[in-house]
This record gives sequence, structure tokens and C-alpha cells, in this order.
Amino acid sequence: MKKYAHIHEVVSRLTDDGALRTFFTLYLMAESTSERVRLNEQFQVEMSSLPSLEQQLMKAELTRCFLKLPAMAAELAGRAFQPA
Repeated sequence: MKKYAHIHEVVSRLTDDGALRTFFTLYLMAESTSERVRLNEQFQVEMSSLPSLEQQLMKAELTRCFLKLPAMAAELAGRAFQPA
């Protein structure tokens, strides 16, 4: 349960988009590389079936998410290396 709580916290900070939250949560909870590949392929298929405008909006949100990652990783590293 602790793993899910940490993933939920990270994903919640990453995006407000429900579809992306679901995808990121499932992806990070996946137990194997093959499961991650399957989830990514399914996501790509579903993305390609969206109307053009929705695809553009989703791609823009994905870009925003990835731009947040370096700062989030640095913060996480800072917390991990702080003395207890």
C-alpha cells in the first residue's frame, strides 16, 4: 500500500488530467517491462483515436508533465539524502 501512496502522490503533483493520472499510475505500478510496453502501446492507440484537437491538448499536457519531472526528481533526491 505504501508504494501506491507514493505513486499517487507523485502522479497527483504531476497532472490534473484524469486519463494521464490513470496511465501514469498503472505504468508505475506495473510489475514488468512487458506490462509497461503493453500499457504504452494501448495508450498510443487510444491517443491516436482521439480527435485532432484532443490529441494536441493531450500532447501539450504530456509535455507539461515531462517538463515538471526534473524539478520533482531533484526534490525527491533532496528528501532521500536528508539525514533522518
